[in-house]
Amino acid sequence: MFVFDGFADWEPAHITTALSKYTDFQIRIFSVTGNAVRSMGNLNITPDHSLKEVENTDFDLLLLPGGTLWEENGNMEISELVKYAFENKTTIAAICAATLFPAKIGLFNETRHTSNGLEYLKSYCGDYTDDQYYVNEPCVNDKNIITANGAATLEFSYAVFDHFQVFSDKDLAYWFDLYKSAGMES
Repeated sequence: MFVFDGFADWEPAHITTALSKYTDFQIRIFSVTGNAVRSMGNLNITPDHSLKEVENTDFDLLLLPGGTLWEENGNMEISELVKYAFENKTTIAAICAATLFPAKIGLFNETRHTSNGLEYLKSYCGDYTDDQYYVNEPCVNDKNIITANGAATLEFSYAVFDHFQVFSDKDLAYWFDLYKSAGMES
């Protein structure tokens, strides 16, 4: 998982917890420099690695949480890593403002995707021309890219869990319903 000052710490929380608890995934956190960062929720996070240490390594999932730095053309240092992951069919999961990044580096060409709205993508990505692949849904999984809008943290988690078969279909449906309905009987 990539972290940076101001990243939206709540967006990947379900994913990192379940992958750590129910799979053999080893969650490794990196920042550009490897130095500690402070999340949007003011949590001090000390990464396991720097960008340089994770470049050209094999991994199964590249998790990109949102944060306003994506809207300010920040985090461009990870361009080569994200392209490498895409070319090697590594799953890339981007939520909220992080969905701007694959758009900016051309990964949405012929890939169905979503974001915080089509106009949101167009306003922050001047060269965006992939309208025909935009899907107005909370979360979209196509090829090796999972995208979600900022209000779809549960749908985002569901898509990652489904993609990696973290739970059986029945247990995944139960998990989603539990969190979506706050455990209330309908």
